[in-house]
Parts: sequence; C-alpha cells; structure tokens
Amino acid sequence: MDRLRQGIHEFFYTLLAFPRAWRFMVNHRLWEGLRQYGWVARGLVVIGVLLGIQMISEIGDWFSRHQNDSLSAMVIGGDSLLVNWFTDLYESMSDGMLNWVILVLLEVVIYHFMRRTLQIILRKNVENAHKFKPFLDAQVRMIFVSMGAVIFEGIILNVGETIHDGWFFWPFSLLIRSIFLGYVIADNYNEQFGLTIEQSWRNLYRDYIGICCGLGLPMLIMMQVPLIGSVLGPLVTSVTAAIVLREKSDLHIIGYQMSEKEREKAEKKAAREARKMARKAARTQVP
Repeated sequence: MDRLRQGIHEFFYTLLAFPRAWRFMVNHRLWEGLRQYGWVARGLVVIGVLLGIQMISEIGDWFSRHQNDSLSAMVIGGDSLLVNWFTDLYESMSDGMLNWVILVLLEVVIYHFMRRTLQIILRKNVENAHKFKPFLDAQVRMIFVSMGAVIFEGIILNVGETIHDGWFFWPFSLLIRSIFLGYVIADNYNEQFGLTIEQSWRNLYRDYIGICCGLGLPMLIMMQVPLIGSVLGPLVTSVTAAIVLREKSDLHIIGYQMSEKEREKAEKKAAREARKMARKAARTQVP
C-alpha cells in the first residue's frame, strides 16, 4: 500500500513538473548546440520536413474531400478534422509502434537535451559528448532499450487482453504504454550516471514506476499531434525526467546501490575475473 501511495504521489508530481520543464527549456535555450552533431542534426531536419509534408498532404486531402461542405459540417460532422484527430489518437494509443520509431529517430536530440539539462542543474559535463562515439553508444542503447520495452509491453498487453478484453483493457493498455514510454526516457537519465540497462531497469522498476508513468502519459498524448507534438513531446519529457529524477532520486549523490543479491553476483564475477587473470599471468611466467 505504501508503494502504491508513493507511486501515485510520484505520478502527479511528475505531471505538475511539465510546465516547469517547458519554462526551463525555453529560458535556457536548450536547443542551442545541436549543430555540434553535424550531419545527424541535419538528417533529423530532413525527417522533420518529410513528416511535415506528409501532414500537410493529409490535411489537403481532407479539405479536398470536403470542399463543398458547410463550415459547421466540417467542424462538428462525423468526418470532421477534429473527430479524425481523436480517432487517430485512440488508434495510436491502441497500436503505438510509430511512437517507438520516433523515439529512436530522435535519440540524438533527446540525448542533447538531457545532457544540457544535467549540465545546468548539476554542473555535470560529459567529455566529448558531441563526438560521434558517445552518440553512437547512446543510439545503440536506445535501440536495445526500446526493443526490450516493445517486447515486454506486448507480452503484458497480450496477457491482459486474454484475461479481460472488455472496457477495462483500454485504460490498462494506456497505463502499460505510458510506463514503458516513460521508462525509455528515464533510462537516458540513468545512462548519464553509468548504469547498465539491467541496473537502470531495476532502479526504475524498484523505486520510480510512478515517475515513469507520469513521464509517459503526457508524451504519449503529445506525440499524437502531427510534427510539432512528435518532436516537442520527447524533448520536453526528457527535460522533465532530468528535473524530477534529480529531485526524487539520489543517484547523482551516492550512485547506484546494489542489492545484496547483485553484490554477491558482482563479487563472484570479480573473483572469476581475478582467477582468470592469475592463470593467464602464471602461463606467461612459465619458461
């Protein structure tokens, strides 16, 4: 019960942090410095332009189909632009694979905004962060984390649908998708402090599920707005994650704390490595 109460508190605390994160992002002009990433940033601009062209094309097709309709019918009719948007929102929340593709494509920008936020609030600098190698490591990690999240999300939703596929399934699905989307963004924060993917998942699952849900739900909604929401959603969410986890987590103070089982496992691994090095050294000393 205490964990549930804590999770609910973290959820609403995270939701209320989004306006602060937006002001922080604008006041500190976090987008400055993206040119450091060279061709990557330019590639993202091209992707954004293509998405914009697709959105404009869809809106143009809709207007061409309704050019002879009255204004009231276009606004409040069953096939109105607003109704179509809400329908797409519902369908996207039910089948959100596009969200994962967008997150992977935007990793360079998420990485930059997370790093810049921590640079300001913690005076934490990452050496050569604008070079290709750190970005490549972050991109590969994002792919693996997203793949894992998609797999586990699919398993949980399939089991949930098997148990109860009625009215309860849609809010359950929304909850699970929000948690996993938020987890992927929060993992970017943990990555800055050297946590492995396994350690990051354990840290967030054990203590910060409410924060993950509070990050994922607004981002899930924002990403349904074509172009603007798809880009701004992950960015403002990454800033929110950095601010909230800095306030709620002590990772930046004492680092990751292993459980007793993890510590035993790490000690056994270290002992194996030590024996392996000793055998190797003994072989090199034999004439």
